[in-house]
Amino acid sequence: MAFIIKIKKVCAAAAVAVFCIAAACGGAFAVEVRNSLSADDIRYDTNTGDAFAKGNVVIIKGKSVIKGNEADGNTEKEILRVRGNVDGKFPEEGITLKADRASWMGASSKKSEGFFEAQGSVKLTRAPKDRLSAEYVRWEMGTTNYWAKGNVDGLLDNRIIDSDEFTRINDKFWARGVRRYEDKKEKFSLAAKTVEGRIGKDPKTGEDVMTEMTADKSVVFHYVDNEGKKTKITGNKAVYSKARGTVVVSGNTKAVRSDGKTVTADTMVMHEDTRLVEAKGNSRIVFFTEEKEKKPEPEAEKKEEKPSKPARKETPPETEEETRSVRPDDQHISDEEEDWVNH
Repeated sequence: MAFIIKIKKVCAAAAVAVFCIAAACGGAFAVEVRNSLSADDIRYDTNTGDAFAKGNVVIIKGKSVIKGNEADGNTEKEILRVRGNVDGKFPEEGITLKADRASWMGASSKKSEGFFEAQGSVKLTRAPKDRLSAEYVRWEMGTTNYWAKGNVDGLLDNRIIDSDEFTRINDKFWARGVRRYEDKKEKFSLAAKTVEGRIGKDPKTGEDVMTEMTADKSVVFHYVDNEGKKTKITGNKAVYSKARGTVVVSGNTKAVRSDGKTVTADTMVMHEDTRLVEAKGNSRIVFFTEEKEKKPEPEAEKKEEKPSKPARKETPPETEEETRSVRPDDQHISDEEEDWVNH
């Protein structure tokens, strides 16, 4: 027989009642059980509110339902922990969840509806198309605030995320150990040690869009230019501004295009509307051309020629770009970059 324990006292006929069986109190009338815990076996302390449940555990909070193999917690403090094959559905937020373990903490203030934590192989989906997997996820119910850690991989608000950590609080977001952060709206992606930025509403569509972003340390920025060529820019820092329509990469920057052309500069600016790159400071372009091989002359036609003094070669005036100091790696692309170009 399944027992149902009330988490909040909602029985009007008996305000001091702590639990009801079969969703009725004293047989007087049916009771609307808003928050409940049911299972095959339950141990419950009516004095402290401590509870332990095992076997086909079902927790109901409003319209939300959380299932698992066993659970424990305190009904008075509104803290419940679920373990084993956790399966949660949150219709009001369009969220479904699967995890090894999960915890629900009730609201600590009127500003919050409480927090939900999930640990161990967490897989979360949010209608219509968002998904997130990580080792740990915590979100503030009723809001867009969440924290994700450990092999974070997901698609959230048209942004692809592959990082060690990712957090969003209101309109701000930040990430650590970013292997890939791709904005499908703005059509670019990057990798960096850290990324942070802001999200706002698009006035035309009403959707969440990235309004600004800063990526720091070991930045690798990818985009496709106006000729359809893939381009990779590396540098120490990248700053994106939707208002200005630019991505500025600075600090030891180098751009490599899929046709082998390279550009080095102190700073590079990618303009969103034209997809053109503007190189500023110590800029240098390196490109490759194919030369036709000369056919060797037949032996019979070769004539002995006396050595003559080499003609004096006039040196053309040096241009400003050529006189600037450049790094040794400006002259060629690395094996890794060559492999990227060829593939």
